[in-house]
Amino acid sequence: MKPSSKKTGLRQALNSVFLRCAAIMAVTTIVVAGVLSVQSGRLANQLAVKAVGDQAEKSVDALAVELVKPIRFKASDKITEVGQNTLDIAGESGQALLVIDASGAVLSSFGAVDALGGDFADMAAQALAEGHHVAAENGLWQATPVMLSADEPPIGAAVIAYSADVALASVREQNQMILMTAVTVFVVMMAITVLVLKRVLGRPLATMSGALQTVTDGDYDSKVPMVERADEFGAIARNLDQLVTKLHDGRVAEEQRVIQMQLQSRVVDHLGQSLDVLAEGVLNRDIHEEFPENYEQLRHNYNRAVQSLRVVIGEVRDASSDILGNADSIARASDDLSRRTETQAATLEESAAALEELLNSVNTAAQNASNADAAARNARDIARQNGEVMHSAISAMAEIEKSSEQISEIITVIDDIAFQTNLLALNAGVEAARAGESGKGFAVVASEVRGLAQRSAEAAQQIKDLIIGSADQVQNGVQLVEKAGKALEEVVGKVAEISDMVSEIARGAGEQAQGLEEINVGIANLDRVTQQNAAMVEEATAAAHTLRADSGGLRDKVALFQTDSSEPASMAAAAPSRPATAGKAAAS
Repeated sequence: MKPSSKKTGLRQALNSVFLRCAAIMAVTTIVVAGVLSVQSGRLANQLAVKAVGDQAEKSVDALAVELVKPIRFKASDKITEVGQNTLDIAGESGQALLVIDASGAVLSSFGAVDALGGDFADMAAQALAEGHHVAAENGLWQATPVMLSADEPPIGAAVIAYSADVALASVREQNQMILMTAVTVFVVMMAITVLVLKRVLGRPLATMSGALQTVTDGDYDSKVPMVERADEFGAIARNLDQLVTKLHDGRVAEEQRVIQMQLQSRVVDHLGQSLDVLAEGVLNRDIHEEFPENYEQLRHNYNRAVQSLRVVIGEVRDASSDILGNADSIARASDDLSRRTETQAATLEESAAALEELLNSVNTAAQNASNADAAARNARDIARQNGEVMHSAISAMAEIEKSSEQISEIITVIDDIAFQTNLLALNAGVEAARAGESGKGFAVVASEVRGLAQRSAEAAQQIKDLIIGSADQVQNGVQLVEKAGKALEEVVGKVAEISDMVSEIARGAGEQAQGLEEINVGIANLDRVTQQNAAMVEEATAAAHTLRADSGGLRDKVALFQTDSSEPASMAAAAPSRPATAGKAAAS
């Protein structure tokens, strides 16, 4: 049991908001401090390396000044002494030093020149060749030319190499001291922070948890703590206080609801018993026991409804007998009306058949009159066309007569031409006779021309006689055609009169047929309405018989209700046998 309780306590401790907040603050502080430590260490290393480089630059510049005279006068001992002093001044940071002359020959070297490689010696040559300062390896290697003056060429060069290991080792020692100090401060601040959080966060959370447990246990009367605080715990406490108030009100409302349910259940029991009695047909029993105040109106409403139902059932019972008698009278009257309607429908159907035959005869006569009208119209049109042909013939005769007159005039002109030709030929013959032998040929021609002119005159006279005879015949033909045209016009007028009379006959026959058609439609509608009335009368008769049967059943059913206290209560028990009796009465 103990290991289990330990595990449960450890799990609760790990799930604590207080410990989670402390852990988040610790992780945040560690991360921020770690990042700042790394950045500061990196910056310190860079500053240490830069400081060593600056020292190397200053050393090589001072060395170049001190080597001007020794290099100029080839004082090897002085060069060695100056170089050794410079390297000694550098201390543990100085690695190597190299001095060359203007030709590139090594005048002196100190330290681990060979270990640094050829790049170190090449820096001196580069500074000699370029005539200015040269740096490498992050400024730890510095080379400078040795010059008498700025305008003269270099007489030599010096290069020095520094190491930043000593400076970096010092920086690391400082970083370790800073880290130890930071860890110590972090532990102390975390302890203080945990104590402050326990006071500021842990205690209010425990208090709030206890208040929630109190509410969970159903205690709505205890006061909620920390309501007066202005922080988030105060807001939570006030919300919890409102929730406790609502839960308390809900509990009170629930108790009231239980009491109301008990009262309602008692009321429902009374109403149920009364409704059971009412369902058995007993209408003379009211509810006399008083209900609670809220349900008293319901009891009065029930009693009033039963009283109203008792009055209505009594009135229905009295009226059912009257309805039964009236329904019997309606049924007999409906039977009589049904028989008369059937007789009327048969007579109307025979009249409709006779009228249909008459309508067919009138339609046939109207059709024949219409055909005669069409034939008369065709005859009138033909006569009119013949009259137009006669007018055309008269016009043609007139044109022929006019042409004959023109031909006569032309023939007269031809006759005159022949007479003139004959005179010319006669004159030509006289002139030919005068001419003697030389005019014989011309006399023969004149004789022929004269003969031709004579024959032309004779032919023209014959044609003229024929034309005159023809003109007389044409004149006679024109007169005959005019007479025929007048006779044909009289025929057209008579035919038009006959056609108008036939049209009037056809129109009258059509109107008569239309009138008979309307009468026939009216008779058909009257027949249909009569048939419908007959069907409705049959339905009314059936409904009257049904009403009579239902009225008897209604009277029997209403008799089942007990509306007077003097009536025996056993009438309700006899209810099942009465519908059978009512059914037999309806069947009879």
